[in-house]
Amino acid sequence: MTSHVPEVPQSEVPQGGTAFGVMLRSLRRAARLTLEELSEASGVSVRALGDLERGRSRGPQRRTVEALAGALLLDAEQRERLQRLADTGRERAAAPAPPYLLRTVPDFTGRRQELADLEALATGTRTRAAILFGPGGQGKTTLAAEAVRRLSGAFPDGSVCVQLHGMSEAPLPPAEALVLLLTALGQPPDRIPVDPVAREALYRTTLAGRRALIVLDDAADEALTRPLLPDAEGSFVLVTSRRPLAGLEGVRRIRLGGLSGGESARLLERILGAPRTDGQSEAITRLTELCGHLPLALRIVGNRLSSRPSWTPARLVEQLADEERRLSGLVAGDLAVRSALALSWGQLTDEHRRLLRRLALVPGHDTGPELASVLTGEELSATEDSLDLLVDRGLLEETVPGRYALHDLVRLFAREQLDAEEPESVVREVRLRMADWLLRSASAAGRRFEAPGAPQPWPGEVPAFTPRSAQAAEEWLTAERANWAGALPVLFAADRHAEILHVSRTLYWFSDRWGQWPEWRTLFSYGARSAAALGDRAAEAHQLNCLAWAHSVGASQYERAEQLARQALELASETGDLGQQAWSWSYISGACMGLSRPAEAAEAAARATRLFEKTGDSAGKAVSQRVLGKALRESGRAAEALTLHRALLGTSVGDVPGLDAYVEALLRYEIASDLLALERWPEAVAAYRAVTTPLSHGGLDRLQAQSLTGLATALRHCGELTEAREHLGRAHGLFLSVGDVLSAERTAAEIAELGGAD
Repeated sequence: MTSHVPEVPQSEVPQGGTAFGVMLRSLRRAARLTLEELSEASGVSVRALGDLERGRSRGPQRRTVEALAGALLLDAEQRERLQRLADTGRERAAAPAPPYLLRTVPDFTGRRQELADLEALATGTRTRAAILFGPGGQGKTTLAAEAVRRLSGAFPDGSVCVQLHGMSEAPLPPAEALVLLLTALGQPPDRIPVDPVAREALYRTTLAGRRALIVLDDAADEALTRPLLPDAEGSFVLVTSRRPLAGLEGVRRIRLGGLSGGESARLLERILGAPRTDGQSEAITRLTELCGHLPLALRIVGNRLSSRPSWTPARLVEQLADEERRLSGLVAGDLAVRSALALSWGQLTDEHRRLLRRLALVPGHDTGPELASVLTGEELSATEDSLDLLVDRGLLEETVPGRYALHDLVRLFAREQLDAEEPESVVREVRLRMADWLLRSASAAGRRFEAPGAPQPWPGEVPAFTPRSAQAAEEWLTAERANWAGALPVLFAADRHAEILHVSRTLYWFSDRWGQWPEWRTLFSYGARSAAALGDRAAEAHQLNCLAWAHSVGASQYERAEQLARQALELASETGDLGQQAWSWSYISGACMGLSRPAEAAEAAARATRLFEKTGDSAGKAVSQRVLGKALRESGRAAEALTLHRALLGTSVGDVPGLDAYVEALLRYEIASDLLALERWPEAVAAYRAVTTPLSHGGLDRLQAQSLTGLATALRHCGELTEAREHLGRAHGLFLSVGDVLSAERTAAEIAELGGAD
């Protein structure tokens, strides 16, 4: 059977096909033959015929063409035309394909350290491959393109880039990637082996005698990447991936995170230009924060503003500030943060998706595996494996060993998935279970710092974290403090007021160890509200006193502290609670000292002391007498203060663990300050040195900073200026670490005043 088949113009050849393949398919169909029938008639395999028709084999040999022509019963004209197309395909295939090049951007910004690391690795003599990995949207491909541009001169045999499409549903198989690489490296296609193992061997042999730069963009996993790595030194392979590809051996890994604040701002400024950003530094900074310093988000924001000349950065800030709209606002044309995150989301199992979306419920920035396990109800070991996988996929960051955090935009994405995929009743149940576990665990940890016999936490669905030591308890309370504090409004909304009061009471003495924490204001505020909701006025007075302490010690908000202490005093007086009346006067005294009213402070401290004596509260009496002495000193009666403070030294204040050592440290500081006020400089130096010796109490950084400034003053009067500057420098750092900016500024001024004097 013969049939006329017209010439196939190259312009009509489908992308990825060949003119020969189009003509062969037309001839076969005209002859009404299947691939199997043509294979049987010609002796050419079905697979080879399929490759020829699809354009995967661009130019068959003459004997193959003759076999096909005979099987198709072609006339002389058709045979000649088919042979001509085969010859043309071979000629085109013999010419090296132009290498695929990654697109560079003219406003590339930042990544100086990463580029320096890549240059050092690429131009070294030992490393043959590096993996640039990180979450989606971090600009891995853009950085790889910039690296190629900068390093091209170091690779005389050129640069070759291949997209592996690792995040797609059909990643490029290694065998096909090898064809692209070998063709770009100059190997004629008809000489590339069909066998994948032979292809891999030819690839490595080809690279062995060259110095080329190979970029494998968007690698899916180790199995699809390993065959593409070189054996010999000389050439260098740069792999980009969302995963670290931990199974690959002999490679170096560079994790790509967000840009710094300065880099983020510069990127927006370079995209927009000076006329759009001059005088907009505050709005630009806020935009970088809303983008989480993610390069893709910053690029989208820059492009959106560029396409809307009338918009100011401040207008876009208003739009993106709404968390419910932020991901929808981070879209510019075909660029979208949500789409980038959805690619990674689509590759997760149902179990991993559940964990990721429920992590959005965590109140704080990060979490430990125990809390994550509570969210899903899975075994701890399984949860740890899932957390590691999410880190591996770039959707979760392990900030420090054992602590996991979501990027702000990933958190918003996970929250969207939570709302879309889980019923509201389930979410409410999970959130309450999490809050219940956090506060029971906080109570169990707080008991380690209470007097013996402190009450056990209430029973719950999931066993609470129970620390084996005070150190373990302190570590847990510190690591999870934003989470247990964030659990308070959840339990409060569920009318779990008795439990909130329980937590507040069991953390009472622990709060002294870290007085600067803002979480104490949250805890004692909810404690006071819960006590009021229960109608327990005595408990409300206690919580208000604790809240007054938190405002005074933790925030230097002395006016608010005095108001709260007087509210507590009124309640305690109505209920006849002498103990809480004493603490109210004690906190009023401290607030008056902070407000520079030492005479009133002394009177309030004296009242507190008398009440503490009546109730037999030795700890309270020690606190009030210390403040009384301080008030006497500030009133110009430093000698009386010194006598009082020295008399208190060595007095036991109760059986609360660590309390005696804590009170002794405070008293030694007051004694040193009394000596300083009396201008007894050498004695003050010795006394301050005793205070600054290392202490196990975690909350003494501010006290040590104050001691160091006093020591520096005494040393300066003794002529020891060099040592004085050294201690002021340490004090400045400690003040900054606890957030006491005003004291840090005063210390910096003292350092400047000393200048270069010796």
